[in-house]
Amino acid sequence: MKRYPHQCGPIEYINNIPYQIVARYPITDVKDAQLLKDWLGCDTIFKSNRQNIFIFCNLIEDVNWKTI
Repeated sequence: MKRYPHQCGPIEYINNIPYQIVARYPITDVKDAQLLKDWLGCDTIFKSNRQNIFIFCNLIEDVNWKTI
């Protein structure tokens, strides 16, 4: 079980999209993934059957900007 401090988790690319990882929990330890997602303040959950973990993360969005 690994939970990272707020806004300090590692950044990983999943399907070529950057996500900031908030926590990783074994599937067997999680009874209600949606409730845990709300408690952690995340917007995305991934389930990795290969590693047998849930990955709770936030999408990193691109900023739209123009040069002035």
